[in-house]
Amino acid sequence: MDKIFNYLVSSNTDLMMIIVFAFFFTLEQLVEKPFAIEKNLLHSLSGILLQAGYIVVNLATATAFVFCCDWIANNKVGLFNQAHIAYSLQILFGLLAIDFVAYWAHRVNHTLSIFWRLHRVHHSDTAMDSSTSLRAHPFDVLLDNASILVAAFIFGLDINILIIRWVIYMPLFFPHHSSINYPKWIDATFGKIFVTPNLHKIHHHKLQEYTDSNYGNMLIIWDKIFKTYKYIPIKEITYGLAEFEPKGRQSFWFLLISPFTNFKK
Repeated sequence: MDKIFNYLVSSNTDLMMIIVFAFFFTLEQLVEKPFAIEKNLLHSLSGILLQAGYIVVNLATATAFVFCCDWIANNKVGLFNQAHIAYSLQILFGLLAIDFVAYWAHRVNHTLSIFWRLHRVHHSDTAMDSSTSLRAHPFDVLLDNASILVAAFIFGLDINILIIRWVIYMPLFFPHHSSINYPKWIDATFGKIFVTPNLHKIHHHKLQEYTDSNYGNMLIIWDKIFKTYKYIPIKEITYGLAEFEPKGRQSFWFLLISPFTNFKK
């Protein structure tokens, strides 16, 4: 168990992200659109450029992020530090805690206009595939980190638990957005507890009643508990947002400035 823990904590997450993205992007070409790789690479460009900015902003805030986690650990802040439970249980409950807080943070992103302006960039893609995973406004990282820090402060999580959560979640994040059609039995079995790719695709539906549903990251049970769960067949989904459909609104530059621009649908 210690070897597995050390391996997860020491993983090169940047390299892992590149490998996972390359795997699903290649799989999409082989399974879904084998003769459209040039078009798909062009479509991916906006997401790749946005992700580069996201990484830069993330690196700029990394020092503050690590400082906060060290302060939490040194001052024994949070529920787990007060309860003195075994570290293995801290990892398990920590993963649940982060997912719980992430669910509510995701709902806030859709509820408050100031946050939605940033988050809607991720929902702008009208032709969703694995590159949609990369399509996030650079300043969206501030909201992501803030929600994780909230979980760390409330529950007393250390930096290793946060790393493990990302290592586990990342391989799920790309299939959630890939254009591959997954069999229905995955939803019927794993979809009772976990967020399956099909369930997350519903969250990217153009219609708001579906956009404002299925907020969970790893677990769908929060949506079922708090009545935000919805299900429709994948073939009925139209992806994207109406305000990003006009010509020129899928470009990197427009996506970058869109949170600070008032534009008509």
